[in-house]
Amino acid sequence: MINELSIDLQVNQGQCSWAQLVEIALIAEKNNYSTLWVADHLSGQVMNAPSMPECFTLLGALAAITSTISIGPLVANVGNRHPGVLASSAATVQNISGGRLLLGLGAGASPASIFAAEQLALGITLPATMSERHAKLEHTLDVLDEIWSPTRDEKFATFEMPCKLPPRIVGVNSMALARIAGMRTDGINIRASHPQRAEILRVAQDAATAAGKSDFIVSVWDWFDEALLDPTSTVCQELANEGVNKIILLMRGVPDAKRLAIKR
Repeated sequence: MINELSIDLQVNQGQCSWAQLVEIALIAEKNNYSTLWVADHLSGQVMNAPSMPECFTLLGALAAITSTISIGPLVANVGNRHPGVLASSAATVQNISGGRLLLGLGAGASPASIFAAEQLALGITLPATMSERHAKLEHTLDVLDEIWSPTRDEKFATFEMPCKLPPRIVGVNSMALARIAGMRTDGINIRASHPQRAEILRVAQDAATAAGKSDFIVSVWDWFDEALLDPTSTVCQELANEGVNKIILLMRGVPDAKRLAIKR
């Protein structure tokens, strides 16, 4: 497992102008945040924003104006794009960034969830059951593997190939998806306040160990709090004891540059 606890920043891009996003990206890079994450939504409404820039377009632009910080979507909803389009989008960002993409993936929400409103507005049919949504995510993983394989079918010969495979991290809230993340991907993400956080993380780590993975990314997300900028704090040490090696902090509204300095 990765031993060092890294600190990441996530922004709600729908609440920021492009000029503000540029400023925050450069500040996050200067302050040694490991990764800058953006959301993947189609409508600003579900994120309390007036609109919502498309995440891979935005990540390509952020890749071009940064040089060291990793970037990624937390998480790319597999219901928003055909798996082949997702593969092309992610590979393009990976190549623009010179290999700095972390590819967060998610199975998507229930059709009854408030987060499904944006897909329903576009006439996108969402799988009705959790198992069907998990199957769709696994199918997406299959397509990524197929298109990005060094021995891929000739029909994919001129499709965009990433300069190196981006690590794939799955956002989860269930034991079943945690097992899939551990068996098939490079990492897991869960909300820090999830009531079954420790158990779900343990399931994913056990599955990753069984799959022979020694560098599995165990991440949690939480609202931005200065106390979480100190990896030696009690809260961070509690997370580290559960195997967490990455904390992703989401700041409401336009991130405040004065609050972003990491304590080391």
